[in-house]
Amino acid sequence: MRLNKEEVGEIIVDFPLQPLFNKVIITLNNLEEDGDLVLSENILSDRQFVIAGSFTFKDVTVNPGDEVLIDIEKMMTPVKTETTNAYEMKMQVKIDPVEVGVNTFAMIEDRFIKAKILK
Repeated sequence: MRLNKEEVGEIIVDFPLQPLFNKVIITLNNLEEDGDLVLSENILSDRQFVIAGSFTFKDVTVNPGDEVLIDIEKMMTPVKTETTNAYEMKMQVKIDPVEVGVNTFAMIEDRFIKAKILK
């Protein structure tokens, strides 16, 4: 899945969910133009669009439709694998998936958003 700003604008008009507390719902755009998103391969793009939820930090307000830079490293968690090397640790992006219609989005904490992209 790779949504652009126009497609996101159409989705947010009638989006049926509003996250609570410090959560936002974002797209799951991957780094490749075509191909399915496989979270175990850590190909999630660090540039995503906010679909629902808003927050303000200092002077910056993030609203649905805004493109943001997410901190993928903070979203990584260790995954147990069947290897003989006890010191090798495999990491994977951990998200809370939200399915709406044919699209899958992610509900994340706003602390995973590093910046709002202005241009």
